[in-house]
Amino acid sequence: MNLSLRAGQAPRSGRVALFAAFLAAVSLTAAPRLAQATPIDDAAEAYKAAAQTDIDSIVAGSQKLVEALKKGDIPAARQAWIDARVGYERSETFAEPLFPDLDGAIDTWPEAKTGFHAVEAKLFVDGATPPLVEAEDLLVTAKALQAAMPRAKLTGETLIGGIASLAFEVGEGKSKGGESRVSGTSLNDMQHNVEGIERAWNSVFAAPVAAKDPKLAKRIQDQLAEVKSLVSVSSLDKLDPPSFEKKAEMLAGSIADAAVALGYPAPKFEEEEGE
Repeated sequence: MNLSLRAGQAPRSGRVALFAAFLAAVSLTAAPRLAQATPIDDAAEAYKAAAQTDIDSIVAGSQKLVEALKKGDIPAARQAWIDARVGYERSETFAEPLFPDLDGAIDTWPEAKTGFHAVEAKLFVDGATPPLVEAEDLLVTAKALQAAMPRAKLTGETLIGGIASLAFEVGEGKSKGGESRVSGTSLNDMQHNVEGIERAWNSVFAAPVAAKDPKLAKRIQDQLAEVKSLVSVSSLDKLDPPSFEKKAEMLAGSIADAAVALGYPAPKFEEEEGE
């Protein structure tokens, strides 16, 4: 996600210990649950379990990235970086609200000192120093996320807020140039974000919202289809940013309406810092 690096970022020598401490405390820092789990909460947990495959792919891609850099194989390292990004972009429906510290370390931009974009800043510049240290840090953080997933509890309230926020972010910030500008893969980021939004919505919320408010459910499905269509272009220069931004933000607003219809607080949106 589009986050600023937090003040006091631990140096590399201390980050392994920091993430170990995070894993020990993850049950305390995870989003609070309702007093009693609901069917939507159970569906959100099932969705999170299914999304473990994407998290595993981030670790696998990061491992290949490190191995390729050790061999001096820059083309293979670039492809491994691209492959690892796919799972993370689909997982942004829950990664930031459920694991804010890990999300900040993995996907900070535009002024990234850790994570994907710290690697990208050197990896995709010909002649730059190969970012082995940064890639090793990314692998450590990705493994921390992988280990934290089974312990954290994802509720319907947390997930619908994450879906709405991601829809807003992909329109408000990423459509204006995207976050992966150095690698040239910003369009892929947005496409995989939309995939993640669609998967989470259909897996957890489509049926309950249709039962409560069929018109709202249809509006969301129609808007989601529009957003998906707009982002399904062959290159970023063929994207219509004003139209995409408008449709994505309308989708975010409709998902916020759905949250209220389900009895949750309305998600709040904030403009992102990077553009």
